[in-house]
Amino acid sequence: MGKRQGRKAGNSKNKSASPLAKECSSSPATDQSWTENDFDEMREEGFSPSNFSELKEELRTQRKETKNLEKKVEELMARVINAEKVINKMKEMKTMTREIRDKRTSFSNQLDQLEERVSVIEDQMNEMKQEEKPKEK
Repeated sequence: MGKRQGRKAGNSKNKSASPLAKECSSSPATDQSWTENDFDEMREEGFSPSNFSELKEELRTQRKETKNLEKKVEELMARVINAEKVINKMKEMKTMTREIRDKRTSFSNQLDQLEERVSVIEDQMNEMKQEEKPKEK
């Protein structure tokens, strides 16, 4: 069994009491409550004065990466919002196109009816002319 496994198996402390949790919520008043045990635990977890600067630099790097990712997320959200606006506009245009098509179909049907009426009237006029011709002779 490894050093960490043995320690974890025998550790009856609550996780919230770990040095990391204390570090996150530390204040001048609580800093004094750190014991040698806490520092021993930190050393066992890999923290030491020699790698503190490395850890600090890694945290800075992660913070920068996080800010970059947050910025990318904001940009993507803006693009999504714009895309949603375009989609809504396209839906409106589709509806308007259907309405225009329906009106065009209606006008076309009315025009066909008018042409049919005109044709009937022309036929009637031609018939009347044909009837008048024999009478004149």
